[in-house]
Amino acid sequence: MKYGEYSSLVEEVINYIQSNQLFQGNKQLDDEFTIIDDFEQAQEIAWTQDLDIVDTLWEYVKSSEDSEIIGKVYEKELRSVERELKELFDSTESYSEGFFPSGYLDIIEEVQGDLFMCAINRLVNGKTNNFYEELFRIYQSGGWPCGWEGKYPEGRIITFIPVND
Repeated sequence: MKYGEYSSLVEEVINYIQSNQLFQGNKQLDDEFTIIDDFEQAQEIAWTQDLDIVDTLWEYVKSSEDSEIIGKVYEKELRSVERELKELFDSTESYSEGFFPSGYLDIIEEVQGDLFMCAINRLVNGKTNNFYEELFRIYQSGGWPCGWEGKYPEGRIITFIPVND
């Protein structure tokens, strides 16, 4: 068990990046997410600092969710495993060839960070119904979680899914 108690769950996230492609999902997302198909709009929602554009900053939502998980990494003394996973998810060589479609290179670091946190979430929590499990489900379904609709924690995740031509 390389990744501890929940090794197989962490490995599921690793296997996802090594054998899939971004936006190539096979699962349908339900109505609990707001779906958009305009990439420029998705980027603006993800990166804006303007509360006239969004109700809650996406970075605020993610950092709020990150803090509890990172705290558990320290509690459970898993810093060395976290560092190993960080290296793996930060290296584009860890991802399958073509994982990042050429028209979407601007979001590589964002996607890497999200998927790293999905793995860390599973490292410390297993498979639970929480924010990072939802993000992983979105990625598996062929989407990019890019924002929050509503005043956090009330509301729902905004998800970009490209239109298939």
